[in-house]
Amino acid sequence: MPVCPSCGKNFSGFSFGANPATECSDCRQAKAQAHAANLGPIAAANPTAPLVAVRRLPLPAVTLGIITANVLVYLAMGVSGASWTDPNVLEAVKWGANFGPLTLSSDGWRLFTSTFVHFGIIHIALNMWCLWNLGTTLEPFMGRKVFGVMYVASGLGASLVSTAWNPWKVGAGASGAIFGLAGALVSYFALKKTPLDRTLVNRNLKSLGIFIFYNLLYGMRGGVDNSAHIGGLVAGLILGAAIPPMARVPAGPQYIPVGPPDLAREADEESRTNRAAFAVAAFSAALLILGFMGIHSQKLAVARYGGAVKLIKAGRLDQAAAQLQESVKLDSSAYLAQAMLGELQLKLENPAAAVAPLEAASKIQPRSFDLEHNLALAYLGAGRPADALPLANSSILSQEEAQEAAKSTAWWATFYIRGVAEAELSNVNGATNDFRSIVIADPDLTEPKSALAQLQAPKSADSSPQFEVPYAKLVLQSEYWPLFP
Repeated sequence: MPVCPSCGKNFSGFSFGANPATECSDCRQAKAQAHAANLGPIAAANPTAPLVAVRRLPLPAVTLGIITANVLVYLAMGVSGASWTDPNVLEAVKWGANFGPLTLSSDGWRLFTSTFVHFGIIHIALNMWCLWNLGTTLEPFMGRKVFGVMYVASGLGASLVSTAWNPWKVGAGASGAIFGLAGALVSYFALKKTPLDRTLVNRNLKSLGIFIFYNLLYGMRGGVDNSAHIGGLVAGLILGAAIPPMARVPAGPQYIPVGPPDLAREADEESRTNRAAFAVAAFSAALLILGFMGIHSQKLAVARYGGAVKLIKAGRLDQAAAQLQESVKLDSSAYLAQAMLGELQLKLENPAAAVAPLEAASKIQPRSFDLEHNLALAYLGAGRPADALPLANSSILSQEEAQEAAKSTAWWATFYIRGVAEAELSNVNGATNDFRSIVIADPDLTEPKSALAQLQAPKSADSSPQFEVPYAKLVLQSEYWPLFP
């Protein structure tokens, strides 16, 4: 009986057909399974490649793990109450999105977690499709450990560039890290770090170029964080150029695992992979830390704002006001910091201190009904009813134009401010009409009832009514307070 050249066992040489068996049935079955497992787009595109003896590569476990993590975060967001199709920025920040003020103050971990947060089903579906196509191609070339480190480093680099470019923008999504994969693939193909045929390499480079160009061009339309894409792409190009070929891959469908596994060689390859993964991680960590420190020093005003947000959440309003004052000293053009400082001073019942930051914010962003409202309140509390009255009128008109009066409680607060200003300017009829309109619309409000009673009470010649100004009730703040004023 013939001897199997692969395992040394005797086997029957009897067979039907023109091609008699040359190996035992067990070895033939093992080769058939290995051949089927390793057929793919790369192998199928190069059917004439020479026979190569390499170890069988496993499934792209890291790519699958990253996709699973992204999907689980998306599902958790939806179950928690966030919109499945279009979550707002507050929901995204709650789940770890990158927001410069928080990231630069003490939440540096957001650079990482933001790569797993997505703005709806379409966002995550497109990103995961791209991740699967790029990851399943690159992971076998790099090996699991190096690929995982490279993906994380690219994502962190993308988030860091986004923070440096516009720290006030809320950023989330895996696209920055995905651009890192594209960049690393470009480097691997261009530097001939794969055993692929040159024709196939050129074809892949062309496809990658089109993918990168189209997505960057699409991002210029707005609503897309192109700075993160560019940051991830550059990080991937650099890492792809620096990382040597880490895993041997089949060059064609003739892949055949030859003989028993070479344990010594596999141990050496594992050690080499571990060293490369550690080197890439250490190099990336050093660059990211230096980059973070540099951005923090350049964006100190933003970091102060983020620190104030956390102090407000902790109920330490006085300390938060001090942080915001530092922020506006460092950057007087920061609209959000100026507006929040003004609102916070009103909450602290310090209207005179609220005037300057609210005036600065109004110059940066004019014709904002909430700013006009708050500045009118600050003027009123600072004893300047003549300055408060036109701003209250303008805020009411802006609310009516925006149809805000029908869907918020802002209208009664603005009417109340105008009523008090009119009363202090001796326009009793105007003040009475304003207070009365509030009472008719909402009889449960006590402040306008008290103001009406004061107006109607008999007054001596040397006295004037003192109206209650409940700053905490009258100041306007957005639903995103204290993230955004």
